[in-house]
Amino acid sequence: MTLGFVVHGGRRAAREAAERLIDWARQRDLEPEVLPDDAPAQAAPRRIDLVVSVGGDGTLLRAALWGHLLQVPVLGVKVGRLGFLTEVEPAGAPALLEAWMAGEAEVEERMALVAEPEGAGWDEPQWALNEVIVEKRARHRVVRLAAWVGEDYVTTFSADGVIVATPTGSTAYSFSARGPIVSPRLRSLVLTPVSAHMVFDRAIVLAPEEEVSLEVQDDEPGFLSADGRPGQELPVGSRVRIRRADRPARLVRSKEGESFYSLLRRKFQLPAEPQG
Repeated sequence: MTLGFVVHGGRRAAREAAERLIDWARQRDLEPEVLPDDAPAQAAPRRIDLVVSVGGDGTLLRAALWGHLLQVPVLGVKVGRLGFLTEVEPAGAPALLEAWMAGEAEVEERMALVAEPEGAGWDEPQWALNEVIVEKRARHRVVRLAAWVGEDYVTTFSADGVIVATPTGSTAYSFSARGPIVSPRLRSLVLTPVSAHMVFDRAIVLAPEEEVSLEVQDDEPGFLSADGRPGQELPVGSRVRIRRADRPARLVRSKEGESFYSLLRRKFQLPAEPQG
């Protein structure tokens, strides 16, 4: 059995935690392999059974792309600030790995997105667990993005950008742009404008089978990024179609792990007990 590790190389604690887990794996005749930080557009076939992320939520997003390309689950080892995606502290990772190998850990499916460009000069679909954003390139300008849901024109956003997020990504950039928090158990897309220069600036929650199309208009090009990875330019007149990915992401969870709502309470320092 082979474990593929994606490690936050700039964080000493993450490197040390990964080294301990790699030693643990070798002692049990497992085959650890450190994967490149940036997954290729097309991963070459390789025998990996589980991707292990060691770092924070950003590291897990990079690991999730590997998991998507290799069609295997991802386990997130938490090193750093409290986030919503990583599952276990380094000290608890061996026990969760053993539970996964014994078939006793939960594997939770999370909806993902794929963005497909038209007329952009590049054609590689972009996959995302959290969000796809089309934003402006120039600091002191806005981008105008005509938005459709399916065949229905909705509006043209004049904004710093527009986010299409999954429920998993609703607590990330979309939340910072005043989007709603959505339970990860719900299947939906969240369309959220960023700093809209117009009266209408609210997020729209869409059904999972609905598709969003964004077309760059006027004279300011856009820039597309998926899960914060280096992005691609969208010239004026180009369009991107964003829809639910054909396969969900799969995250390894402990059966005794903390719930989403407990994490929400801790992350935002909400009262620990009912008041009154």
